[in-house]
Amino acid sequence: MDYVLELQDVSKTYGHGRTAVKANDRVNLQIQPGEIVLIMGPSGSGKTTLLSMAGLLLSTSSGIICVLGEQIDHASASHRAHMRLKTLGFVFQSYNLMESLTAIENVELVMNMAGVRGSRAKERARELLAMLGLGERLDHKPADLSGGEKQRVAIARALANDPPLILADEPTGNLDSKTGQEVMELLCCGLGRDQGRSIVIVTHDHRLRSIADRVLWLEDGQLSETDGNYLPEMT
Repeated sequence: MDYVLELQDVSKTYGHGRTAVKANDRVNLQIQPGEIVLIMGPSGSGKTTLLSMAGLLLSTSSGIICVLGEQIDHASASHRAHMRLKTLGFVFQSYNLMESLTAIENVELVMNMAGVRGSRAKERARELLAMLGLGERLDHKPADLSGGEKQRVAIARALANDPPLILADEPTGNLDSKTGQEVMELLCCGLGRDQGRSIVIVTHDHRLRSIADRVLWLEDGQLSETDGNYLPEMT
């Protein structure tokens, strides 16, 4: 069986010569179907860069990225955009919602971009938001939603095109501890693992270790396995 995501010796370097900074250094990573993986590490260790490359938002300096068995790191911009829409869902710390759109319109938008429109998109968006406890907030804009509600809308948007892989960058960073834990348990257990979906989470939040199958540590651009119990000190 192909991995949902595979990185082979992936590196990213910013700048050139003596001023060059290596954000990631020959990183290898394999994500299996239905697996929930946390990537932790100190600030500036290259976590967001790694997630951006895995999500086809940032090009690599070297190495290979495969999504569902297809090498994608050197694909055309249009094919990479297609893969992002069809196979990847993104959840960000800052939600990244369209402030002028309602909750249901924010979710419909990603489906529209993938070619799903009209009643089919609306029904799918309504169903996802109801599953996430927002059935009574469909017509509210982000300004009228709490942080936890905004993140639930962002999760519904990430799930809209039924991707096999969700990438989350500090998804609890703007939420209080109780809300953050509730939202991530809902994503990872109710809408992730139970549906065979893989989820990769970059986080500083140690509480999320309880919902992960694996915890990895990224420092100085290099990724290593941990036992999930002991982690180096995070700064």
